[in-house]
Formats: sequence, structure tokens, C-alpha cells
Amino acid sequence: MNKIITRDGSITYHSDEVGDNYHTLYGAKQEAIEKHVRALDVVPGKVIFDICFGLGYSAAAALDLGPSTVYCFENDETILKKILEIDADFKSFEMIKEFVRGFFEGKNVYESKGCKLVMMFGDAREKILEAGEKADYVFFAPFSPAKVPELWTEEFFRNIRNKMKTGGKLSTYSYAGWVRENLRKAGFEVLDGPIIGRRSPSTIAVAR
Repeated sequence: MNKIITRDGSITYHSDEVGDNYHTLYGAKQEAIEKHVRALDVVPGKVIFDICFGLGYSAAAALDLGPSTVYCFENDETILKKILEIDADFKSFEMIKEFVRGFFEGKNVYESKGCKLVMMFGDAREKILEAGEKADYVFFAPFSPAKVPELWTEEFFRNIRNKMKTGGKLSTYSYAGWVRENLRKAGFEVLDGPIIGRRSPSTIAVAR
């Protein structure tokens, strides 16, 4: 797993196993803020699902706004260990580190200053069924549809939708037509998200 400095100075990694980067090269921090937190108009005090938690940037960006509950879906201990090796420019990143340290000590839930972080470690397609609350927001950031098409299916999106509040919003970087069609079939209204770092927009999906 090779470390990469993206254009905004933030760190990401390249997964040799999948053959893809964890974040866009134009800016890992900017992607978390612009394509997820600002794209969904996140406000504190809500329930967030961070699907493919990775380095925890999107969760940190949301918690920087104020306390929330974040369910963190991840299946790779290697990328979680990288969190403990880096410093990221988020006020809440030390909280993310403490949460991950606790996970490696056998604790799946971390609570501090009104924030709650829950580690949902394993296959997200299975763990989504175990989420104990319904989400107001979903940050959806698996590797690309070409690399892991099994995480972009109608079935998975439908299971996510069933764990969201009506009117809840999902953000993802993908603009692929078949991904958007799967979202529609799963019960979402699909909208264009922000255009950042490339020509096509990202995607916002609203739970109907």
C-alpha cells in the first residue's frame, strides 16, 4: 500500500490489492468536505453511515461541524492502521484515531463530547443489516464501480435505503449511468452533485 500526497496536500493510499486509490488525486480532504459533507448540507446531531470508512476523512469532516453519531463500515484493517500513522487536517481527527485505537483493543463503540462512533467491521453488504439506527446521511465511497461492482448493486442500495430515514441523503463520487439506475430502482431520487476535480458531477440520492 503506497502513500500518495494529493494536490491539496492531504494523504491517501493506493491499494495494490484492488488496483485503485482510496481518494481522488485532486485532494483527499477536499473530496471529503465538498463531495460528502457540503454536498449533503450536513448538520450536527444526526446519524451518518460512512460506507467504506477508509482513513476516516469524511467522518472527521462531519464531526468538525459538531457532535453526531457515525456508523463506520470498513473491512480492511490495513487502511485502519494507516490512520494511526498519519496526521490529517481535521479538528476531529484525533477523535478518529482514538476510536480506531479502541477498535484494535476490542471496542467497537467510542463516545466522547456528544459524539458516537460505531465500527461496523466486515462486509458492508452484511453489516448494513445490523445497523441499529436509521441514517440521515450516507457517505458512499467504495472503490470504483469497475473495480468492485458488487458494492454498487441495486440490492445493496435497497438495503441501504431501508436503513435510511425518508428524505435522507446519500452522496457518492460516481456518475456512472448504471449506478444511478440502480439507485433509482432501489428507491432513491437521483440528483447531480458538485463538479469538483473532473468534468462530470458527483451523485446525490434522496431516499423516497
